[in-house]
Amino acid sequence: MNKQTKLLMAFLVLSLCIISCSKHKSDADEIHILERDLTPCPANGNCKYQFTEHADFNTEEYTPKSGEYRLFSANVNANGVGFLLYIKAPMKGNSFLLNKQDVISGRVKLINTCASCLSTALEPTDGYVKGINLTPGKPADQTKWIIEASITMGTKTTAQTNNVVNLKQYFYPNFVLN
Repeated sequence: MNKQTKLLMAFLVLSLCIISCSKHKSDADEIHILERDLTPCPANGNCKYQFTEHADFNTEEYTPKSGEYRLFSANVNANGVGFLLYIKAPMKGNSFLLNKQDVISGRVKLINTCASCLSTALEPTDGYVKGINLTPGKPADQTKWIIEASITMGTKTTAQTNNVVNLKQYFYPNFVLN
């Protein structure tokens, strides 16, 4: 073998060693949420941050139903004005990330709960949601999740952004296992 062939072989062997020794990253390695600067409940408000397993969102009645998701719900209300946020997260894993495509395809539903407000019906047009199970070794009914979401609301007919909802909060189960 000539010198160039030996150098090429050494380079290939070294490259294969580096590739084979690299750490495989899990979802938990990729997703980070700092446990500070949580979204406060409005003054004189009522806030519930819960999740249900094996659930989905009923678009006709705006209620949970049986399904294939871990359904997170944030119900924020102060003086008759607020919102209800539903997030359809995958059942598998101890963390998740929903991107813009997931948000606009219906995995996130945001409903304004102001009966007397005159507003146009808005829908998610951009955003992300990420979540981490902070107690992965515990049974599902004893877990605590942290969710960080930024959802841009607008209309499909215009590119104008009407509202951005940011949320970072702990979510707890609303069910009990035997």
